[in-house]
Amino acid sequence: MLYEILKEHDAQFYIQHSGDNNFYYATKFRIPNSAFYIIGIDGTDLLVVPEMEKNRASRESRVKEIASFTDLGYHERLKELKDSRKALAQTLIELLKTHKAKKILIPPNFPSFLTLDFLEHFEVEVVENPFLKMRAVKSGEEIEKIRDTSVAIIESFKLALELLKKGIRDCDELRNEIEMFLFGRGYLAQDTIVSSGKLSADPHCIGYGEIREHVVIDVFPKSRRHHYYSDFTRTVILDDCPEIEDMLDAVIEAQQKAISMVREGVTARDVHYMVCDVLEERGYHTIRKKYREGFIHSTGHGVGLDIHEEPRIFENEDALKAGMVFTVEPGLYYKKWGGVRVEDVVVVRRNGCEVLTEFPRKIDLRRV
Repeated sequence: MLYEILKEHDAQFYIQHSGDNNFYYATKFRIPNSAFYIIGIDGTDLLVVPEMEKNRASRESRVKEIASFTDLGYHERLKELKDSRKALAQTLIELLKTHKAKKILIPPNFPSFLTLDFLEHFEVEVVENPFLKMRAVKSGEEIEKIRDTSVAIIESFKLALELLKKGIRDCDELRNEIEMFLFGRGYLAQDTIVSSGKLSADPHCIGYGEIREHVVIDVFPKSRRHHYYSDFTRTVILDDCPEIEDMLDAVIEAQQKAISMVREGVTARDVHYMVCDVLEERGYHTIRKKYREGFIHSTGHGVGLDIHEEPRIFENEDALKAGMVFTVEPGLYYKKWGGVRVEDVVVVRRNGCEVLTEFPRKIDLRRV
């Protein structure tokens, strides 16, 4: 795919910098320092790292060739220029010139100081990061990593239910228990949503204070070992509120119907509009009709090395492909009553889909 993009843009090189998960996806190397992955139409497959990281990169990275900034003369240029940014730019420029570069491609978030120096020597074009589309379809190994995180989420949610049954009624306390449980098992959860009452009408409010008639619990950790996320939400009924319960029943129906149509070849728009159809038929507002209450967000988002990535399940015409992993998470939000949401992570298969976060959708603790 990368060579096709280079040919399409008549360019010789694509450069990916460290600092986001596209670099890790491309190289299988995680690094806190500045580093660059350079792919060339001439077969160049080069990872440039600090000297202190070279041996580790040789062991851990999937890239064919490893070079350090020392190998490329960075430190000599630094002594001469006395400017680390200029020295870095000159080092990369000389490397590219050695490979007869005339045009290079960079992603939108490429460091601007390097781009400005590159423009004095090459034609530079900003392109959509090619790794984003590549990451949308997961390998079997990636799916198993997301499944692993999903199992941990379900266990943390079972703990949350037990604590609710024991009488915990504080959002912060419950959130802390969920996050500490996950951390102790090798997962990092931050800003876990435990939101109750009218605050839950704001989909991304993490919640605070007393848990009342219902609580929305949205858990989305990543593994500290393999770095893959999963995502899961349930709305728990704790006391009588007919409006909330009716909203929850509608959301569960919408989610089930949307999941039932997920398979290779179906468009993201079809899945999103199924959710809108069900909720509108039951008398609720949706984003499709430009309402600001009701169902006010997309149906889902990809999950992987980032909690939000491709594909987006909204009004786009993107066709689903086998191996895509994303959430299906309809919700309803009204300031008068609060909000509800039900969310699962699914894997697209050729003739259907697999739910990685399988768990009962209607949870009512009033009679427990």
